[in-house]
Amino acid sequence: MKLNIVNLLVLLLCPIYTAVAQNAINMKFGKPTKAEMQMTTYEAEPDADAVVLCRLTDVEYTIQQTGYLVDYKEKVRIKVLKPEGARYAKVVIPYLKSTPIDNSNSSSKLVLKVSATENNSVSSSFDEQAGAMTTSDLDRYSEESIEDLKATAYNLKGSKVVKSALKKGDIAETKIDDQHYQVEFTIPDVQEGTVIEYEYTLHSELFWLLHDWFAQREIPVAYAKLDMNIPRYLLFELEEHGIQRLISTCESGSMRYKLESDPLAAPTIVPSNHYICVGRNLKSVKPGDGVWSMQDNCAGISAYVKHYSMRGAAVVDCSTTWENIDEKILKSEDLGKQLNDHSPLLQQLKDAKVNEIADLRQRADAVVKLVMGQVQWNGRYELSPADAEETLKNHGGSNVDINMLLLQALNDAGLKAVPVLLRTRDQGALTTDFAAIRKYTTFIVGVVMPKGNLYLDASSTDGHFNELPALLQVKKARLVQENHKGQWVDLQPVAAK
Repeated sequence: MKLNIVNLLVLLLCPIYTAVAQNAINMKFGKPTKAEMQMTTYEAEPDADAVVLCRLTDVEYTIQQTGYLVDYKEKVRIKVLKPEGARYAKVVIPYLKSTPIDNSNSSSKLVLKVSATENNSVSSSFDEQAGAMTTSDLDRYSEESIEDLKATAYNLKGSKVVKSALKKGDIAETKIDDQHYQVEFTIPDVQEGTVIEYEYTLHSELFWLLHDWFAQREIPVAYAKLDMNIPRYLLFELEEHGIQRLISTCESGSMRYKLESDPLAAPTIVPSNHYICVGRNLKSVKPGDGVWSMQDNCAGISAYVKHYSMRGAAVVDCSTTWENIDEKILKSEDLGKQLNDHSPLLQQLKDAKVNEIADLRQRADAVVKLVMGQVQWNGRYELSPADAEETLKNHGGSNVDINMLLLQALNDAGLKAVPVLLRTRDQGALTTDFAAIRKYTTFIVGVVMPKGNLYLDASSTDGHFNELPALLQVKKARLVQENHKGQWVDLQPVAAK
């Protein structure tokens, strides 16, 4: 009997055994368990450099007088199993800032990568008692911030656990562009055997936008949980991703709402939709041949707002169709309206007598040669083009800056050139079940021809038609033109020609 007890104790201390307490997830942060500290391998994937032991994401809404706020409370615990796994001590947290909101009654810019309402239908009547929202009210809801950030490395020194905490001076904020920022830090003293913990709150005024949540990573994930409690004033459509599926539920819940204008009043209980999505024993998803975006294979959730209202006010319908988005694109001041402008190269086109070239393909080639001889691509892919005259003055710009110059010149040469909207392959495949303008990341040039359309992007090699970079060779792109129904086109066989 004593021998059996000894054997049992040996097994309990065995690294392989301690690697997997799969059904007893430690959800209490700040004190890793003995098993987690002694763990040396992850049984499900013995070759893994590291494993996410636990990830908890709570999405909590706050109801305000004239809108909503949303907090993403993130907690992550990672076990470093090999020296190479120390790279997970570096953490990058993206967030948005100064995101404009447009409406259907005024010109809008496609620089808007997230939109309050995809069809831009915003309630026009508002007073504090009714609780509706105007466009100007929505304009105030435009930023995010990272708060309550802390991170700690736990190392086992003999029988003692030694903690190394992140210092404020080790946290850096970086501006990517006018909208996109990131917080970056590296947790100190991380090595083989370290347990990493970090947590933060992403505080967001963009209540209509729920960030995509992907449970899988390039290392295995033992447990991940998304918990969202959303007031029923906001209704979202959820889209699930990945090969491995999450266990998802939605139940009726409730929230407390307290009037800002009357702090002494008792809080009101409002109904909510309570979503829980759980992933267990998720396999690592590694980049490889033919894999442009791990998001295509990662288990996760995307959400798109369907409608919202505020305390009994008229419902703002946010549902839309791809046809609605086509119309928005054609009315946008930075893309759509420029399509009807003459090219700043109009006189050069006339002097070169490009319009007199009878063969339409040769004419298109002549236009591209003229334009590309005066501008250079800066290596950036974007969605919103600058003014074409500014692009010419600067002798270049992003792919869409130059594409707009090409579109105008091609149209001035008597050809039918149109924008073709797409999502670059590194951002994941464009799914069409739910229409959303934020699914697009850039556009290329399409030339409608009698014997088959031509396609070109400013980043194309030598500026030749139908020789698109691999990044743009997508199966679904949207060709948009005035007075015609938009159509989905496959750019993969085009690029193969």
